[in-house]
Amino acid sequence: MKYGPLFGICSKCRTPEELIENILQFENAGAHGVVVDLGELDRQYWTFDDFKKILAAGCRVEKYACFYRNKHTQDVSDETRAEHLLAASCAGADIVDIMGDLFDPTEYELTRNPDAINKQKALIAQIKANGATVLMSSHIKQFRPKEDALKYFYAHYERGADISKAVFACTTEEELQESRRTSDELCAKFPIPFVHVCSGEFGSKYQRYETLLNGSLMTFVRLDDNDIQPGVKSALEYLRRHTPWAAAAGRSVCGEFTGKTAVITGAASGMGLLAAREFAAKGAAVLMVDINRESLEPAVKEICDNGGKAFAVTADVRSYADAEKAAATALEKFGRIDYLLCFAGGYEPRCCRSNVPFYEQPIEVIDWGIDVNLKGAVYFARACMPAMIKQKHGVLVCLGSVSGVEGSANGPMYGTSKNGLSQFVKGVALAGAPHNVRAVCVAPGPVLTRKAMAAMKTPLGRAAEPIEVVDFILQLCSDRSSFITGSTHFIDGGYLCNFGR
Repeated sequence: MKYGPLFGICSKCRTPEELIENILQFENAGAHGVVVDLGELDRQYWTFDDFKKILAAGCRVEKYACFYRNKHTQDVSDETRAEHLLAASCAGADIVDIMGDLFDPTEYELTRNPDAINKQKALIAQIKANGATVLMSSHIKQFRPKEDALKYFYAHYERGADISKAVFACTTEEELQESRRTSDELCAKFPIPFVHVCSGEFGSKYQRYETLLNGSLMTFVRLDDNDIQPGVKSALEYLRRHTPWAAAAGRSVCGEFTGKTAVITGAASGMGLLAAREFAAKGAAVLMVDINRESLEPAVKEICDNGGKAFAVTADVRSYADAEKAAATALEKFGRIDYLLCFAGGYEPRCCRSNVPFYEQPIEVIDWGIDVNLKGAVYFARACMPAMIKQKHGVLVCLGSVSGVEGSANGPMYGTSKNGLSQFVKGVALAGAPHNVRAVCVAPGPVLTRKAMAAMKTPLGRAAEPIEVVDFILQLCSDRSSFITGSTHFIDGGYLCNFGR
């Protein structure tokens, strides 16, 4: 999801002009989105043209449209509500909120009626077809223990929602702690983004900032502070001080990998470690894989200490059993696999300390070059892709090299493997395309992961900083690059422009 965490709740506005003014106030205050309850409008404004005018207001905020039951709309049928929500999705709403008991009003806003559920699923499909994200909500207003609370979220997911939202009451310290355990479980295993809200007399005093820290996709703010929701200004200040979104607070892309999981090989050092830090800082859970346990464990601890989510798996990429173990661990701990970044690799003469011409290389060194640099990526792709296919989302990134174009008298397996990765991602891209699974190869030139790289000259007169490569990889993983697949991207400072000279 691309939505920022702070959504302003528009005050009760009866006319489009009042609502537009409220939206612009939130935008100017720095909110990332606004919640627009269309049912609060006077009825003469329940038209497509008025919805379109309202939802076009504010170019920097996302629009979350709902049509809740209240005294103003108590005589309105759910079929009419559904028609207006569908119209909102056509009129430009970014998120459309469907109540969990739409078509069958119940006390706790989650119908179990099969006919009503089928109607909900059909409406969700129509709204998605119009390009809007579907949020399903249940306002329970009573406490629920973790196992019961989770049933609401999974019911929303099973009906096709993109985001699940549930509001539970919290009246004691024990209930608050159970609420936090629910959030922890959702963070670890729930397959879609969620909004877990804690209300009630006791919970309200924690409501102001709890959702900023419990993994929820969004929290709700007002223009000014009140007893339940914080004001935009104070929420942004708190966000900057306390959450992983801090560096991106105020930008629409903050937390863009929240709710997603990245599996990263070679994660104990170098660009693999840097990528793990960057993914965690943008909200992703990270499974860090490396053969070096001594370096891996403190790297994971560092990320967790800074507010990120990470877990270590010691593995040898040359072993398919280890690849399967890593994929199974990611699913067990985090519930999904969205990104696979294959950083593990190395130039076999240097890594195996065998700097002799190819015709003198021990066969073990040759095998190492192929197994680590090529088969490792193949093994991990094979192990992780089934999860991506099932969830209809995934990106595989193989780390190639300009050496895939050049030749080497001492280590030809390195260049052969890197060239092979360029071909491999083409096949993976074709296999994954029907399931929204992409594959790319990023081929750097000299990168300052070792001092010796500084001696490799480029037309730009320097080697790359590791963050320049990692930033590019994160961009390729982003939904902003959703049309890029099957391609190799050289990030080499013009190095190959001089190839052969």
